[in-house]
Amino acid sequence: MPLSRQDPLEPRRIVGRVFVSTRLLLFLGALVWLFLNHKILAAIFLLCSLFMGAWASFKIHHEDIERPFALFWLKLGDKLLVNLIFLVLFLRLWMEPEPFPTLLCTGLVTLTLRNIFYLIFSVSLLKEGRVLPLNSFWGTATNFSLITTSVLYIWNTGHAARIGMVTSLLFMFATGIGYLYFYYRDETARKPVSIASQLTFSRILLSPVFIWVFFYDNNLVYQDNHLVFKILAALLAIFFVASDGLDGWLARKRGEVTQLGKYLDPYSDKISNMTIFLCFMASGYAAVWMVAVIFFRESTIETLRTLGAAAGVTIDARRSGKWKTGIQGTAVITILVLEIADTLILRYWPDLPYWTTIWSYTPYTLMFIVTVVTLLSGIDYFVANKKVLGRYF
Repeated sequence: MPLSRQDPLEPRRIVGRVFVSTRLLLFLGALVWLFLNHKILAAIFLLCSLFMGAWASFKIHHEDIERPFALFWLKLGDKLLVNLIFLVLFLRLWMEPEPFPTLLCTGLVTLTLRNIFYLIFSVSLLKEGRVLPLNSFWGTATNFSLITTSVLYIWNTGHAARIGMVTSLLFMFATGIGYLYFYYRDETARKPVSIASQLTFSRILLSPVFIWVFFYDNNLVYQDNHLVFKILAALLAIFFVASDGLDGWLARKRGEVTQLGKYLDPYSDKISNMTIFLCFMASGYAAVWMVAVIFFRESTIETLRTLGAAAGVTIDARRSGKWKTGIQGTAVITILVLEIADTLILRYWPDLPYWTTIWSYTPYTLMFIVTVVTLLSGIDYFVANKKVLGRYF
């Protein structure tokens, strides 16, 4: 009787289980040190668990080779322990004579609901021999964000901890949508959402976060905002601009150009850019008429595209539109970065000659240039596509 061959992936599965089990033990150790009020040791254990999880995901690719049943229990234990850590952090802050930790409570409730949905969906999928896609970019980023946020709360870093929690809420929301999509999609008719489309969606999801960061201090005067949130606002704007070009490049490079992406990309650009311009208007960096002109241009060009599509004509992007997008992004990033510079200059070099005068005119001047270029670009589109209008007028 021939001997059965050993599964060649079994040794890697065993190594992966060792790493994941060690990660669970590190979580337990962090809980113990939290109860004993040893913050440094608890943070060290959590950071070590983060390393172990990253090693199992990126070096061993444990989620790709593990059997569904074993992966379900390992991941369930991981999620429950993270949930317990956030529960302990919430109870500790709740009992202290400080304001109620509303944001941490929101994160705890969201995390608990996410884990409940994970349990329900996973049990249903196990019957079909499938598992939720836990090794996706959003799943990995969510795990990293949650652990980092818990470390920041352990060290009681204040603003940084709240930024981490908002980031974690965003990632949990994204992975929750991913769970729903994976569970309910029709595999015979739909394709997985590409990385390019995920980047495009992320600009829409991050636009409300930009508003929260921009007005974190509940004050329309952006100069009064905390330096950490000014830096975060600038980073978000840089991400908006970079992802605008990156998603299209990735779609072409990976052969994932879709009709959804063609329509969604300009829409997400309009959402993110108008969000920033409205914040600028509220803070006095742009006049109402400037934002109104930009809004009218964007809405009329989208109307022109709709009319063209109805007539069977595709209105391609023009060079003036690309210049408009580039100048808008450059102006936004310049204003936000110079605002950070203004904060540092007023703090460390308050007597710097001419800086106050230069900075007082810079945002308005840049937004004036943006408005003019945006208007000229709109005129160029209408002139170049007058045949489309001729079909209706």
